[in-house]
Amino acid sequence: MPIDDIEIQEKKSCVQCAALIDLPAKFCSSCGAHQSTEVVTKLSTLIYAATFYLIDIFICCLSKYVEVFKTLSWSLFFDLVLAGTAVGFFINNWAGNKSVLNWRSFSWQKLAAYCAIAILGSLVVHYSVGWLNITIYSSDDNYYSSFKGNLFAELFLVFFIAVMPAIFEELGYRGYLLQTLLKVVDREQAIYISSFLFAILHFSFVSLFWLIPFALFLCYTRIRENTIWYGVFFHFTFNLTACMLGAV
Repeated sequence: MPIDDIEIQEKKSCVQCAALIDLPAKFCSSCGAHQSTEVVTKLSTLIYAATFYLIDIFICCLSKYVEVFKTLSWSLFFDLVLAGTAVGFFINNWAGNKSVLNWRSFSWQKLAAYCAIAILGSLVVHYSVGWLNITIYSSDDNYYSSFKGNLFAELFLVFFIAVMPAIFEELGYRGYLLQTLLKVVDREQAIYISSFLFAILHFSFVSLFWLIPFALFLCYTRIRENTIWYGVFFHFTFNLTACMLGAV
């Protein structure tokens, strides 16, 4: 076999056993073949992205399925941990992520349009999810019920349900995760993967019908506008509307 063919075959085998690569080295730990810098960099990037998502999944599982953590105090604590995780991973690759914080093409008309769409979407989701919950589960819980009875219930509700998710979920999922996936897959794949992962994170089968389109819209907005800020305001307005409807 010609030498060139042997080298090509070695590269193919390395890709197949990429999970066994010792990242600091440039040789496959299984077959010993030389690894291209691109393969090692992409694998390392995916590992960081997977770590970010697994941390979020683990925290959300604790909050939702472990009885001792089903309190307002623990819920607020987990929200702060999730926010810190988003900020930490975003800053860790500051050079590659900081561009999404730019807002050079700001437009009041465009912002108003996004907020109007968010209000309309939230109204549709609120009443359709309420109907589904009553039909399937014979109950209709809302955000406000978790905070009701606290001295600053409305303030906590807006801050932890509208403000924090709008900033830190956008920073984490349309900022860090989407930006990271764009380095290893094409644009459409990055959008669909990050949107699906975001929807799954909420652990609500009933809400998947709107969570996936919601995430897709935010991803396309982030790509189209080349900034996360329209998405932040859209997300905030959507959740704030839901909070107001739940508190009525």
